Amino acid sequence: MNRSILTGICVFALSASLFGRAAADETVAAAAPASSATASSAGPSSPAPAAPAADSDDAAQPTAGADLAMWNAEPAAAAPVVAPETVKHISRLRRFASGIVSRSSAIASSLTRSALRFIGTPYVFGGTRSTGFDCSGYVQHVFAMLGFHLPRTADAQFDAGHHIAAAMEPGDLVFFHTYAPGVSHVGIYLGNNRFIHSSSSRGVSISSLHDSYWAPRYRGAKRVFGS
Repeated sequence: MNRSILTGICVFALSASLFGRAAADETVAAAAPASSATASSAGPSSPAPAAPAADSDDAAQPTAGADLAMWNAEPAAAAPVVAPETVKHISRLRRFASGIVSRSSAIASSLTRSALRFIGTPYVFGGTRSTGFDCSGYVQHVFAMLGFHLPRTADAQFDAGHHIAAAMEPGDLVFFHTYAPGVSHVGIYLGNNRFIHSSSSRGVSISSLHDSYWAPRYRGAKRVFGS
């Protein structure tokens, strides 16, 4: 009887050992496919997805002879803080100018819209960029946006234009004598005796040809496109 009991204990121990090994093998087998799949998808034979190419930063360049950075080639700058009364003033000027645009020729209309977009831009001596203009730099910049290449200075722009036989039209250039002999200031005529220019005191703004400062300094108008 003792022999039978001993035999039964050995059989039970052997069965438990075999059952435990079988369970462990099943666990490993179940985990193997997942590990294999992971390895095959990320193994050295499969290259990592290529990073997306950086966006191109090829901004438009100034057209030949413009001698300035075109408005659409400049990095965006933080908008300056503008006083509420200045915003109202600019809004009134834009409403006034919208009537002029509607009565202008196609070229003059585009030119006027381009000129008006810079209202409030500060005056910078020698400036030709939308961050700051002097008078002739502003005129040169606006005309270059439409493909008209003007000289850099006010007196040279006066020489480049031709005589106006009839009445002035929007887009004509108006010239003044200010700090130097001869022509030394220029603006773009809008119609109704108004012109837009970069003033040393107000930046890009609209003035009247009848203004007490500008009227006695007026030296005439020239046209650089059309007839």
